[in-house]
Amino acid sequence: MKKCVICLVIGLSFFLSSCKPDMQHKTGWAIGWSEDNVTKVSTVSILKTADGGATWSLQACPSECEGYAGNDISAVTRRIAWAAMGGSDQQGGILHTADGGATWTVQTLPDGMISQHMKSIKGMCTTRAWAVSLRGDVVHTVDGGRTWRLVPVRTAAGSAIPITAVNRMDVVGRDIWIVDVKGGAQGVIHSADNGLTWRRETLPGMERQSTGPIVISAYDSRTAWAAMNQTGQLWWTTDGGQSWNKSSDNLVATVDYDDICASSASVVWIAINGDGWSGGFTARVTVTGGSFQTNLVPQYPYMMEGVSPVDDDKAWAVGQKMASKEPGLPKSAIFYTEDGGATWQSQPLPAEAHDVTLWKVSFVGARR
Repeated sequence: MKKCVICLVIGLSFFLSSCKPDMQHKTGWAIGWSEDNVTKVSTVSILKTADGGATWSLQACPSECEGYAGNDISAVTRRIAWAAMGGSDQQGGILHTADGGATWTVQTLPDGMISQHMKSIKGMCTTRAWAVSLRGDVVHTVDGGRTWRLVPVRTAAGSAIPITAVNRMDVVGRDIWIVDVKGGAQGVIHSADNGLTWRRETLPGMERQSTGPIVISAYDSRTAWAAMNQTGQLWWTTDGGQSWNKSSDNLVATVDYDDICASSASVVWIAINGDGWSGGFTARVTVTGGSFQTNLVPQYPYMMEGVSPVDDDKAWAVGQKMASKEPGLPKSAIFYTEDGGATWQSQPLPAEAHDVTLWKVSFVGARR
């Protein structure tokens, strides 16, 4: 019996250490795509930094990445990360690295998926991760991606919940949050029991909206934030999704919040893609009683697409350049702030990455 107890303790210690976040905040990845000038075929592109953004390098992707774009990336440790890619409505995949990005491999997805166009992914530790496809296929791994399992999205009564168009997901602990862009006021799909059962949640004040939420971010099991196309407002819950609130304030209401991420219970970072001619914005919003206190910074000529905050002061953001503006500049930019988003510094990109379009960013130990 004593030997079994010792083995159990050792095993538990290994599990906890493997799932403990790497808090160095120095290692990060950004993902997007590059396009062949002749064939116009896109290929997944991944950039990495190991020194807090002082230098970035373009990593080699496998041949299976040709024809696809990088949709999302999730940094777990200095060596381990997952990425989501997609091309057509049906095709795509999941990439994984266990050696800091020296090699990336395409992992095998389960049979029975409606679409393998993967939209969003979240690595929880070195062994566990969640991902969701454009059409709402939820997959889960507990062995580092050697096997992925298709998770049924069903209510506690066993009824299937249809999902039409996913843009973003988030996972904190046992809570998985997905937004269905075409789901209207009930576009938030949530599991509070590690994917065993699911429910649709209702966002107030969306009766006149033709679409549903486009982005979501969870701070903990009770607090989550969502936003939708072209309203400029935020919705949030503080009771695990039983009820939702709508902000009284908004900002830049005619454009998309292409990414949001909460760094505390009341602070949300936002990447705003802009209107196509004046560039995008980065914002750090403190919400009090529905009112905004905002650091809103224009990032012309870049339309902002992804954000990865470490805390309420430090964050990274990525964006892509408007095609008709400033032709001599790189197609994308990576920005960093350490003063709560009041000012942002552009990060240097290698020459070979000047034609890369960046979409999302993730740092080890950060909230996204």
